[in-house]
Amino acid sequence: MDKEKLYKVYFWVVGVYDILLGGAFLLFYKAIYGFFNITPANHPGYIYFPAAVIVAGGIGEFLIAKNPLCNTDLVIVRLLMKLSFAVIIFYYFFKQSVPIIFVIIACLSTISVVKSLFFLSWARSATNKA
Repeated sequence: MDKEKLYKVYFWVVGVYDILLGGAFLLFYKAIYGFFNITPANHPGYIYFPAAVIVAGGIGEFLIAKNPLCNTDLVIVRLLMKLSFAVIIFYYFFKQSVPIIFVIIACLSTISVVKSLFFLSWARSATNKA
């Protein structure tokens, strides 16, 4: 499998993951928060909005997967979104405490950031060759 096809599959898998993750929080946040003993925010909108953003980001991953080399700007936006989440979670993890579910998601986001950086490096060299 060539690299572009591999990255297409990668972005598709990340899109599915994001839609499932965001969808789970949209539909089942009470059960998720209860399972992890997390006190919910004082209004469900504080949970629904980030969950909807994650779903929208998953759709963005599908758009990237359609043509990765033409969507490097969208890759950067998704990278920044995942990096923002991870940095905030890790900061508060070391400063006070964060429920473990968010630390796990931040670790997965960090892996995605690194993989996206590898993609951007490859895309730059692939575009320069063309």
